[in-house]
Amino acid sequence: MKRTFSLVLLLAAAACTAWAQGPGGPGGRRGFMGGPMGGGLMLLNIPEVQKELKMTQPQIEKLQAKMQEVRQSMQELMQSAGGPQAFGNMSNEERQKLFAKMAEISNKAAADILDTTQLKRFKQLEIQRQGPQAFRNPEVVNALQLTQEQNDKIAGVLRDMMQAMRDAMQGVDFRNMTDDDRAKLQATQKRVSDEALTKIQAILTDSQKAKWKEMTGAPFTFPAFRMPGPGGRRPAA
Repeated sequence: MKRTFSLVLLLAAAACTAWAQGPGGPGGRRGFMGGPMGGGLMLLNIPEVQKELKMTQPQIEKLQAKMQEVRQSMQELMQSAGGPQAFGNMSNEERQKLFAKMAEISNKAAADILDTTQLKRFKQLEIQRQGPQAFRNPEVVNALQLTQEQNDKIAGVLRDMMQAMRDAMQGVDFRNMTDDDRAKLQATQKRVSDEALTKIQAILTDSQKAKWKEMTGAPFTFPAFRMPGPGGRRPAA
């Protein structure tokens, strides 16, 4: 049951980041890099994000209740889809529908907590958190009106980014990493992500760049994620 719950949360993070590699991606397979911070309510649970959004104490307390509701809804959704074990056998279209439903659940919960001004900034933070992956978010793709040629070029950049990320993690012993090891890996991942984002922005037209700036808003620095230490425990912050 614990394993099922963990997979539900992992898939929820992927859905919340709203990025899944489309049919044009490597091998036509779908993948995700939701990341430990994720998006949706997982993003709202970060103290620095709460401060940025000027969330009130009642809102923060409501968030905890909403997270429980969302977890339950995600579990029910996964079970109706055949359970976590069925995920690997889903078609691209089935996964897309599943992610869309998960994102819908999370987005509705966020809208129930935040006011209009907070929700607008929250959406900007979500896109910032996605980084280069945001360009596989249907909402972003549609808003920017990306052409097929642009999508193809962006897919190539994302493939290279994913490969660089895999290379950086090759042979890494995550269970026994030191703080210095974690810092170096995260610095490498950030560099790779930043380079990919720069390449993607060079593909955009001036009007698309202006729209992207509007969609992301003022830059926000997310706190570094502390990877689990030995025994699966998170090191003290």
